[in-house]
Amino acid sequence: MKHIILDTDPGVDDALAFVLTFNSPELKVEAVTTVAGNVNHEKGHRNAKKLLEFLGKTDVPICAGAVNPMLRKMSHAEEFHGKTGLGDTELPEPKMQTDPRSAVQMILEKADELGKNLTLVAVGPLTNIAAAILSDPALPEKVKELVIMGGAFNLTPYGHGNANAVAEFNIWHDPEAARIVFNSGIPMVCAGLDTTTYPEYRMSTEMFNEIKSKNTARSNLVVDLCGSLVKRFNGFSLHDPQAVAYVIDPTIFTTEKYKVDLEVHGEITRGMTVVERRSYRRNPNEENHEIIIKVDAERFLKLIMDRVVGE
Repeated sequence: MKHIILDTDPGVDDALAFVLTFNSPELKVEAVTTVAGNVNHEKGHRNAKKLLEFLGKTDVPICAGAVNPMLRKMSHAEEFHGKTGLGDTELPEPKMQTDPRSAVQMILEKADELGKNLTLVAVGPLTNIAAAILSDPALPEKVKELVIMGGAFNLTPYGHGNANAVAEFNIWHDPEAARIVFNSGIPMVCAGLDTTTYPEYRMSTEMFNEIKSKNTARSNLVVDLCGSLVKRFNGFSLHDPQAVAYVIDPTIFTTEKYKVDLEVHGEITRGMTVVERRSYRRNPNEENHEIIIKVDAERFLKLIMDRVVGE
């Protein structure tokens, strides 16, 4: 069993990642930590509570994190995720209480307690992870790894940006935090737009219609979360679930190892994840960023259907 902390900014695809996480017996969720990103922190934190209550997981600590990026003004993606952040979903107002520990306190406490048995899973901006590293520079050596949804690495034809031409939203939202994390030495696995937007790995309209036909509590949640986006984009990219799926079963994925740095100053390249591919510049000792470049589509989508949708 893998012990994880899920750091998140719910978020439609974050919500799918929640359902996948808590229906996977391979994972033991030590805590959920929230960060501003897809929506402001207040909305995202409330959404996380709603999802935990929907899933009957109110015993899992939920900790509040960063309400703003490190140096920049708060942005959001409500035009994609909806005003609440959960598409057309209407879940009851949550009753569970926020854990008194901050996101950073929880991350550091669990890293000290579990060490290499702890995997950090970050599917939002990396503000909380960066703050934890600044608070304890030894954190990268303590934990097993950090698995993120983030980046556009230009390693496949779909590895271009969505926040701008070259940057993925989570990285673009707080590039200074991302640069701290990418340069910290923490072992990283990155599910980026290279594969999350790859057509074969998305939720197709056919898959959505199959989900819709099931008419169960979980399938109806997926329909309410994704329905308008499936119609708008002719399918739905399973961004955050791909990162969680890697933690569950890495054999579904093919990765390549590179050194990655971040562009934080560029006027039109803010948040660009810059991959060192020049053979004469590559240093294996610096290459601790595993980038997902290929997914076994059949196994991945079956995992989504089995664990997120269920019977």
